[in-house]
Amino acid sequence: MANGSKRILAVEPMALPPDLAVRTDVLPETGEKWWERTLGRFGFQELARRSRQIRRAWALLRRASEYAAVITLGDFEGLVVAWLEKLRGRGRPAHVMYDCLWYGGSGLKRWWMRSCLKQVDRCVVWASVERRRYANAYNVDLEKFVFVPHHHTLHHFTVEVGDEAFVFTGGNQDRDWKLFLDAVRDLNIPCILATNRLWQLEGIPIPPNVRVLSATPQEFRRLMAKATLVVMPMRANLLHAGAQQSILNAMLMGKPVILTDPEGGADYIDSGITGQLVPYGDVASLREAIKLLWDHRDRARIMGERARLAAAPLTTIKCNTSILEHVTAAAVSGRDLEFVAESRALGIGGSSNGPGTGDAS
Repeated sequence: MANGSKRILAVEPMALPPDLAVRTDVLPETGEKWWERTLGRFGFQELARRSRQIRRAWALLRRASEYAAVITLGDFEGLVVAWLEKLRGRGRPAHVMYDCLWYGGSGLKRWWMRSCLKQVDRCVVWASVERRRYANAYNVDLEKFVFVPHHHTLHHFTVEVGDEAFVFTGGNQDRDWKLFLDAVRDLNIPCILATNRLWQLEGIPIPPNVRVLSATPQEFRRLMAKATLVVMPMRANLLHAGAQQSILNAMLMGKPVILTDPEGGADYIDSGITGQLVPYGDVASLREAIKLLWDHRDRARIMGERARLAAAPLTTIKCNTSILEHVTAAAVSGRDLEFVAESRALGIGGSSNGPGTGDAS
C-alpha cells in the first residue's frame, strides 16, 4: 500500500494515544481563492464552500500516495476524495470514513453516493442500525459499514451538575418539537427547550410551562447539567440516527435520558436501566415516561447514576482508537501487511469486518 508507508493521513486532528498520534498526519487547511471570496461577496457562500472542499479533496488525493491509509469525514469533501480515487485505480491507500450523516436523497443523489462509496473501504457509523439502512439505501455491501460507539465531549469543559427542577430538551437537527410539546402540554412540569433554529417551532402552540430559547454551546451544556431529566425527541423515520453526542453528554452528567428513537438509541441506552426508549410518534408513551421519572425522583437519580457509569468509558480517544482499528482491518485486504503487523504490535489490530469491531462499549 502506498509505497510501503506506515503513516496515516487524516483531514482533521484526532485525539489519539501518543503511539498512534505520531503516525497520523493532518491535511493542512486550504486557503481561500479569489473566486471563492467573490462568490461569498455575492451571496454564494455555499458554492464557495464547495469549491474549497473540492480543492482540498484534490490536495488529499495528491498526497495520499505517501500514506498507508487516509481518514476522512463522510461529508462532501470526503465523498469527492472517494470519487477521485477512481482515477488512481489499483494501489490506492485504504480509505476509512467517519461521521457518515446521510439522509438518502433523490435517485441521482443515491447514484452519486453509491459511486463514491464503492471506493471506500470502511464507513464508520454511530448507530448499528445505520449499517443496514445505508447498505439498503445505496445498494452497497453491508460489510462496508462498521459500527463504532460515539463518545462524550465534556473532557474539555467544566460543568456544575445540579437539579433545578425542570425538564430539558434541545438541539438543532432532526428533532420533532411538536411531539415533545404535545407530550408536555398538559403536564404541570417546567420545561426548557433550547434550539438555534427557532423557525422550526413556527405554527406549533407553545404551552405555558415551556420556556423556549436560543443557546450557545456553553449555555446548552449548563442547562443540561441543571435539569432533572433530559428528553431527546428525535425523528426515528430518517435514514440517519442522531443526537449521540447530546445523549452521551447528558448521561455522563448523570441525567436520565428519554429518547424517541428506540432503534438508533439501543446501542447507548438500556431502556428502563440507563434511560428510557419510547416509540417514535407515541405522544402518550412519551408523556408517561416524562411523568414517571418526574414523579419518582429516586428512580430518576438511580437511572442517572447508571447512565453516568455506562457513558464514562466512551471517551474520544477510545472512539478514535476504534476507528484506527478499522484502518488496520482495511489494510488486511492485501494492501500493506507490514503496516498491519506494526499496527497489531501497537495493540490496534483486528480483522473482523462486523459491527462489533472496535466496539468500545
